[in-house]
Amino acid sequence: MKSFIRVQLSPLLGILFSIISLNAYAAQSLSPKISGPYSSIRTLGMGNAFTAVADDYSLIMYNPAGFARKKHNEIQLSLLGAGVSAKTLTVASDIQKASDTVGTDAQKAQAISEVLEKYYGQSLGGKVQALEFFWVRNGWGVALLPLDLTIDMSIHKQLGPALDLNVKGDTTMAFGYGREIMKNVDAGITFKYLHRVSVEEVVPAFELATDPNVLSDKRFREGTKLDFDLGFMWRPNWFNSSTTSQTTEIEPVKVETTSPAPEEPKAEVSEEPKKEEVKTEEKKTEEIKATEERKPQAEEAAGTKDAKATVDETKPEAKLAEGPAAAADVVAPVEIKEEDKVAEEKKSEESKKEETKTVETSVPESDERFPLTLGFVVHNVIGGEFALSKIANKLATEVPAKQHRVIDVGSQYMLRDGEDFKIRYMLDFHNILHPEITLNKSFHTGIEMDYSPNTWFKTQLRAGINQMYFTAGASFLLGIINLDFATYGEEVGSANTKIENRVMALKLGFNF
Repeated sequence: MKSFIRVQLSPLLGILFSIISLNAYAAQSLSPKISGPYSSIRTLGMGNAFTAVADDYSLIMYNPAGFARKKHNEIQLSLLGAGVSAKTLTVASDIQKASDTVGTDAQKAQAISEVLEKYYGQSLGGKVQALEFFWVRNGWGVALLPLDLTIDMSIHKQLGPALDLNVKGDTTMAFGYGREIMKNVDAGITFKYLHRVSVEEVVPAFELATDPNVLSDKRFREGTKLDFDLGFMWRPNWFNSSTTSQTTEIEPVKVETTSPAPEEPKAEVSEEPKKEEVKTEEKKTEEIKATEERKPQAEEAAGTKDAKATVDETKPEAKLAEGPAAAADVVAPVEIKEEDKVAEEKKSEESKKEETKTVETSVPESDERFPLTLGFVVHNVIGGEFALSKIANKLATEVPAKQHRVIDVGSQYMLRDGEDFKIRYMLDFHNILHPEITLNKSFHTGIEMDYSPNTWFKTQLRAGINQMYFTAGASFLLGIINLDFATYGEEVGSANTKIENRVMALKLGFNF
């Protein structure tokens, strides 16, 4: 009789043990993904490497030291930002259809098990951000983030097909402040109030048969926490370049100018005798005239008329050939026009006057550029457990997983730093000190091209590597309409098993 009871109870004890194991197993998620702080769509497009950049509204959540260098006041109102992996919506829809199967709960559980088997090994997840408000300016800023929802799901076969849920929904209020504490060193602090609901459990198929809503509030853990971040930025004098700009100062200076004396016009003499030769010829001419006076009066008169006629009809060259006497009649003194004399006299008088002139003196100003920036941030300085809250789930008895104190370090190098067009390269390592951190999960790098000719028009293109997976994105600002797009991969597997969760995300907002 005892052996019969023992045989009959054994299966029942096994079933009871399995149910107890499942319930205990469901209390803790197996997901190794690191849930980091707030991530903007822009930064995800460039590999989530933003620690040493921190130049837009999201700096309050990344590195508050960026407040010290914020150039323009910025108000960002994001209506909706959403990203989802390709299979996530399909899985959720298939689970809902399987739960609607006509039959018993066991038959529904079997249908859901088949769905989970179908998607085993595939990564699932998404992100939703809604009604975000940021007001950031030089020195300080505030942020109100009503909904920052991150969903990660994976399929497990341990103790039967099950859905591993790792869901985090945050509501955050933040105030940040930053300033320069010494030359080329900035520091900042962000105070945060955080309300979190989370689902961190493995849900077996038979439980999904009774409640197929994977985000049911019955599964919510809930808690609140006060914490703060500390950030630093340093621009070392390693690769700096200085550009010298000229500033013009106008000073009145009396300058006495003297213009050179005008040159007398030169007479053009071609093949003509010089003045000394002309004087000698004149003497000879007088002797010839004296000889001719002795001739009869009639012959003298006739000879004179013939000589005059010959002189009038003959060119200067011919006269020179006839002799010095003829050349003497051709050469005449060079005359300077009266107008030229008057003009030269006026110039001479004006040149002697004292004139007051403005002399522009250029004073060089050195504008140093520091292409390299290093960033350092300690997130969740207090860290630790959440305080229990029951705002979303009145029956909540558990708080979300504790906040880990982590460190992010990063660098930015400006490949081109123009007024309108910039190209930057970034390299970051995130979540240092986290118990689940690996080199692959910590690695972030990216490059961004930024064309911003003014505050109301902006075009940005970017690419990068996030946790060893390719990312790309773009941002456009026209007037007040701001559009961000990104595709990125993230690691959701374990240290030994690499699983990529590929997400396409888009955000629409208004930027003032």
